Amino acid sequence: MAHRSPSPSRVRRAFLVVLVGALLLSSCSTSSTSPRSRQTQPVGGGQLTPLLDSTLSAPRWFSGTDGKAHLVYELLLTNAIPAPVTLSALEVRDADSGATLIRLAADTLLVATSLATSPDTPAVRLPPASVGIVWLDIPLAGAGAIPAAIEHKLSIDPPAGVPIPEAELTYTGAAVEVDQRPPVVLSPPLAGTGWAALGSCCDGPHRRALYPIDGRWYLAQRYAIDFNQLDSQNRPGTGDPTLPTSFPTFGQPVNAVADGTVAVAVDRYPDLRVGQGREEPTPDNAGGNHVVLDIGDGRFATYAHLQAGSVAVKPGDRVTHGQHLANAGSSGTSGGPHLHFQVTDRPSVVLADGMPYVFNAFELTGQTPSLVDVLPYYDTLEPIPITTERTGARRDELPLGRDVVTFPAIGGGG
Repeated sequence: MAHRSPSPSRVRRAFLVVLVGALLLSSCSTSSTSPRSRQTQPVGGGQLTPLLDSTLSAPRWFSGTDGKAHLVYELLLTNAIPAPVTLSALEVRDADSGATLIRLAADTLLVATSLATSPDTPAVRLPPASVGIVWLDIPLAGAGAIPAAIEHKLSIDPPAGVPIPEAELTYTGAAVEVDQRPPVVLSPPLAGTGWAALGSCCDGPHRRALYPIDGRWYLAQRYAIDFNQLDSQNRPGTGDPTLPTSFPTFGQPVNAVADGTVAVAVDRYPDLRVGQGREEPTPDNAGGNHVVLDIGDGRFATYAHLQAGSVAVKPGDRVTHGQHLANAGSSGTSGGPHLHFQVTDRPSVVLADGMPYVFNAFELTGQTPSLVDVLPYYDTLEPIPITTERTGARRDELPLGRDVVTFPAIGGGG
């Protein structure tokens, strides 16, 4: 008789039944093979967890201009079963008190979640063996509300064809320690009025700029900001919108945010016209002309897209805060002149972990529209509508993604 091969769906179903049964059986087993193993092995406990959870790096925090302390990190979810899994809810709790810090479900969960390979596309359905990421920004009352540790309660929809009991569809992962150290306090990297903090934490493109390097993910730009200066009429520029010289940002002095040592100084890339083709970004050429300062305590301040020929320092130079380093330019980018600024744990634009920071003094003067709505103004160079939802003097805070700020003159306000 000819042998008839089982269908792939039957094989998958059989495998899943065996997998689930084995996991549930092992979690309930209390037998052992020796007195020693009975003493050392845990009895009972354990739960089938189709999604394996971990964090990309330690959750860290900063104080924003909204008066909140923002706890920021990424929750990685790996689908561990050979069937799609849909995340339906996520609750983040203080691991000590059990208090709920945030709960995401439905639309709020969808906009905060994606597959690791498609970070800009909302998705809560994880195919087999895929990795999803929940991009978390948890606003809390203040620094005193930052927990010592957090835990994650995950809920999933019943996977099709997988006999998982109702009780197994919600589970809580292991506690995760929070880095409670305050963010580093820096002097502003620029001076003057009308600086729009585009792409600042935590909803712009920097937030999800993952790089897979040397066998792991890196997110150096987690807290990065693209500073763009507006003129007195709130225009991003005047004249030809493809020329770097049409933008007031171009050529503005860039200054040391703290005392430190120059770790990297690159000045070999031309300034590009807006939209001009560029090399594919790599760990070596990312950021175009750039300077990285070692500011101590394992932190490095990076200034990227600097004006060609303007870098005034070299590796090994000692600098003091406020010292002129270079000028804002349009190198290594097709998005036009701006200063890209970030703080990391390594002297690299991308091969590093992004670290939080705040500026010691600035004036908050208003807010632009959202990033997606404000970008067309950089094509037309028409005045950007500025609202005044929050204004006033700020100390030891980070400008948020729509903020427009005035930085004090060098030597003032700090």
